[in-house]
Amino acid sequence: MMRKARIMVAGGVLLALAAPPALAQDAARMEAIERQIRSLQGELTRMRRDMQVRETETRAAKQDAAQARSEAQAAQRQVETTQRQIEAAPRLTGQPPADQVRIGFPSNRPTITSADGRFSAYLGAQFQYDIGGAIQGDRTAGAPRLNSFGENLRRGRLFFGFKYDDLLLSVTPDFGGSPDGTPSLYEANLTWTPIRPLALTVGYYKPYYGLADSMSSNDFLLLERPSIMEIARNIVAGDSRASVGGRWAASRWFAAGYLTGDVAGSNSSNQATSGQTGFVGRVAGRPYTDADTDLHLGLTGSYAFDLRRQADGQTLRLRDRPEWRAGDPSTRLIDTGNLPADHASTWGPEFGVRWRNFMLQGEYQQINVEQAQASGALRPDLTFDGGYVEASWVMTGEPRRYSTSSAAFGRPSPKHPFDFRGGGWGAWELMARYSVADLNDKVTRGRAQTTTGGVYGGRQEVVGLGLSWYPTNFLRFMLDWNIVNVDRLNTAGTQQIGDRFHTIGLRSQMAF
Repeated sequence: MMRKARIMVAGGVLLALAAPPALAQDAARMEAIERQIRSLQGELTRMRRDMQVRETETRAAKQDAAQARSEAQAAQRQVETTQRQIEAAPRLTGQPPADQVRIGFPSNRPTITSADGRFSAYLGAQFQYDIGGAIQGDRTAGAPRLNSFGENLRRGRLFFGFKYDDLLLSVTPDFGGSPDGTPSLYEANLTWTPIRPLALTVGYYKPYYGLADSMSSNDFLLLERPSIMEIARNIVAGDSRASVGGRWAASRWFAAGYLTGDVAGSNSSNQATSGQTGFVGRVAGRPYTDADTDLHLGLTGSYAFDLRRQADGQTLRLRDRPEWRAGDPSTRLIDTGNLPADHASTWGPEFGVRWRNFMLQGEYQQINVEQAQASGALRPDLTFDGGYVEASWVMTGEPRRYSTSSAAFGRPSPKHPFDFRGGGWGAWELMARYSVADLNDKVTRGRAQTTTGGVYGGRQEVVGLGLSWYPTNFLRFMLDWNIVNVDRLNTAGTQQIGDRFHTIGLRSQMAF
């Protein structure tokens, strides 16, 4: 087309040149010829633009086609890759074939899990080895001599857990104790979790009793629980208690209740003896919490419907060691002796607050004993009480985190675990406690307890200081120093048989 246009232009020019001079000078004709030439030039320009547009569109179409082919090829490659991944899914996801299992360490415990994830079995351990004893000055007449040091495997437990869907079987033997040397059963129970956060438990178990008892023994501030909490919890709760009940542990509140019986091993002596029955309940919550703060409030109570009948009748004995188990672990300086009792109850509020790496907590406990009546005997109802307050400061800055599963505070986790190559120094914590347990009631100094029907069980005060080092999440070393003051009279109310002394203890702990 462009060649034809050029021929037409050239032809017009030749005709103009070949015309006679008269015609060439004709202005009108020349003007017409010029208009024709300009028209032809405009047509040529439009034709060139059209050609350029078509060439551009052709190149774009070729590029689109090439891109489409590339995308189709990429999609095909992705389909093939996905197909290969589906075919090799067990290998790529780490899942074993259907006839094998996988091994992992959830919650830092070695765990074997079936390929479908429905069954798992885990192993945990707790090792607490104490060295220490008492430092005693001049003792009062009738008080035991306490200048002795020794050692004690306080806890040596192996935790076996077997989980199938929502069912968990837990069995825990304990090779430690107070004193050590006789293996025992810490727990053997079945827990069902039909919906979260509800957990129902039956078997030998440790029901939740108060704040100090709900803490793991790995997380105690000092070596032992406050005495009043140890005494109160062991009436219807405590370790290895036959229990049936459940807990509801949500993020902001906690509730637990259990019907309880005897402790493990009670049936070995006389199965014909009527056992103990009781109830323990606890409610707690965090009315305020944020990244730096946890405020905890709670209430605990228990009631013994029937007490286990011993050879001397249905009795209850309240006593405890001076928050120390090494040296002579049989020493109990506060002791009510056997009380003829029909029923007993306990109750008490609890509080705790954490602000960053500081923590403060405490509890009050009251114990009420309804004595069995007998002709000619003074047996009034008795009331004992006590409490404690304790504090923690983690000097390296780590907080004691709040555990919603138990509504209690746990131990700190080192930000920089100890490393001989200079990786860190672990976590360091200072602790302090004041506790009191008063087992005196209905007595007057100078008068025998038989004349009032009361009991000189003794009043014990303990001031404790401690230092803990956490090299890693699994290790802890605790150094505790206690100042113990026991005020107790003999049954006649005339002689002091209490004492004042110091205790010191070092615990080496590993737990996972």
